[in-house]
Amino acid sequence: MKMNRNWVTPFLALIFVAVGSSGVLMFFHLADGFTEVLHEVLGLTFVLFAFLHVAINWRSMRNYFGKTNFAIAAVAVAVSSAGLIVIERAQLPVDLIVLERVARAPISDAFRVLEIDRGRAAAVLSEKGIELDGAETIEDIWVKNNSSPEEVVETLVYEAR
Repeated sequence: MKMNRNWVTPFLALIFVAVGSSGVLMFFHLADGFTEVLHEVLGLTFVLFAFLHVAINWRSMRNYFGKTNFAIAAVAVAVSSAGLIVIERAQLPVDLIVLERVARAPISDAFRVLEIDRGRAAAVLSEKGIELDGAETIEDIWVKNNSSPEEVVETLVYEAR
């Protein structure tokens, strides 16, 4: 199948609608958890199709790049993006704060909050070569086992419950 406008443009337009819609849902915290993966994966797909669109339409699009409107738009998007990143970094998201506090809480409290049985956790982690012995917090588990936080937490949450 040859990539041309007849294929790229409809995909780009429909993916734009899906990414935009999921972004709005995420902004208003509607269907949280269900839209994030959709938004991220289709966002990457959108980037791919945007590059294809630019490549296919390069001749006509390069005329825009030298115009004042393009420069103004580029600066506005860059400044807005940087500003939003700075604002977001100044205040950590609640889920990261909660995860950090659970990871640093006494392990018995963390297991109780996550509804995890200590014996089951030890068995499941042991299957992955991660030992629970001597750990006072969930953070201790990944530090003492030279593991990653994601591996330990995902194992506990998805397999030890």
